[in-house]
Amino acid sequence: MNLISKSLLSAALVACSFAVAPVAVAQPFGPDTCAEGFVWRDAAPGDHVCVKPIGRQRAAEENALAASRIDPAGAYGPNTCLNSFVWREAFGGDVVCVTPDRRDAIQNENRLGPSRRALAFGPDTCIDGYVWRDAAPGDHVCVTPNSRQRAANENAAALSRIDPAGAYGPNTCITGYVWREAFGGDVVCVTGARREAVRQENAMAAARRVLN
Repeated sequence: MNLISKSLLSAALVACSFAVAPVAVAQPFGPDTCAEGFVWRDAAPGDHVCVKPIGRQRAAEENALAASRIDPAGAYGPNTCLNSFVWREAFGGDVVCVTPDRRDAIQNENRLGPSRRALAFGPDTCIDGYVWRDAAPGDHVCVTPNSRQRAANENAAALSRIDPAGAYGPNTCITGYVWREAFGGDVVCVTGARREAVRQENAMAAARRVLN
């Protein structure tokens, strides 16, 4: 089966899926799951670029029209597009013929695709309402935006809360402060209440990730 035939078959399958149940929300398919409002483009089986539903519909329509847009006697044989059409290039080997502006739109979809996944930041992606704490690079514990801002403020105030002549040298906190201990080796000085809050954040970290 050549690529055009496969594309037409894919189009038929996509058309059937639209007839049964219009796609409107993301599908729960592992790391390729799209964020709400986006769906797989499915320009061919395995095309999991996340696009708006209209983008998926357009890809299906292009597949259905593929045979009518080729010139079998052209320079590229059965893959030659009629004048004013170019290869879509949604993925390697995609020679479905589309307009140049549509190919540009496809390239933009490919560029934006990763950011439209439910797990845009991989397994550390936070659920709605939470962000990475970022108390240090790589601190991906999910916390409220307010807590993230507090961590940044604590880092900025760190030097003002140490007693270099104390028992732990430059890591000695002045009276009233203790090590934050957001992660191993975190000796930024904070209040006792704040350290306890950070420990609770660490304990709840897994529950605040999309992949719980």
